[in-house]
Amino acid sequence: MFNKKIAIIGVGFMGGSLAGALKKKYPELRISGFARSQKSLKLLSKLAIVDEVSLDIKSVVLDSDIVVLALPVERIVEYLKVIKPYLKPGALVFDIGSTKAEIEKKAKLILPGTNCFVPCHPLVGSEKSGPRFSNPDLYKGALCVITASKSKKATIEIKALWESLGCRVIFMDSDRHDEIFCALSHFPHLLSFALTEFVPKEYAQYAPRSIRDLTRISNSPPSVWAEIFLANKKNLKNNINEFKRIIALFEKNINNSDREGLIRLLEQINKKQNQIQTNNFTSAK
Repeated sequence: MFNKKIAIIGVGFMGGSLAGALKKKYPELRISGFARSQKSLKLLSKLAIVDEVSLDIKSVVLDSDIVVLALPVERIVEYLKVIKPYLKPGALVFDIGSTKAEIEKKAKLILPGTNCFVPCHPLVGSEKSGPRFSNPDLYKGALCVITASKSKKATIEIKALWESLGCRVIFMDSDRHDEIFCALSHFPHLLSFALTEFVPKEYAQYAPRSIRDLTRISNSPPSVWAEIFLANKKNLKNNINEFKRIIALFEKNINNSDREGLIRLLEQINKKQNQIQTNNFTSAK
């Protein structure tokens, strides 16, 4: 690992945290970062998250052994096309996007046979964004999902990299991944945004901790989450319909003043919530 060059395209919160984690684990590793604007270049140079930063993507990618696409989901496929001419034979590429099926499908068509793409999704995050908030310990103890074949040499190497940073790695089909994490992450974010919109502005000054907790993630970057919602819209539409069904159960019991029906529904939900709270499978937020 020490003699490798790693390029990170997208040195924001996630990419910056990954750079910090890699440098903490492998101080001799050389990490280059791509800045998409002069403002970003200036900030990344000041923060010194990576060893070198440039506006020239060719110089960042050229001679890199591993290229990380730490970008919003709609940009990952776009940048696979951009980096393709500069990848050296045998270079590995992986992303850290939160949807996988469409990215995986298009990556197979874009990258040459000499390069291997490994779709990854480390289950970490924050409502904060940008390299200023990067944390080198972000990935420690987190679950990382890989949707590539577990037997491929490239996958084995990327799996080892994540594990060296303290992640637990599991393998999953990309369609199944998008279905599961729509229910566990994408739809809950949508609900948090919707709940924040629901609360009248004049009530905000009285907000207790419970509503602050429920709406915290609605402060997440709008452009990032708009693209996640669209990238996983099929599963999201299914989740919205199922949620309408659940709301209808509450509505029915309330309209009928059915106290026992409400208690049964709430008790059933309590049991499920206890299962969620006692789950130690991942430390992801």
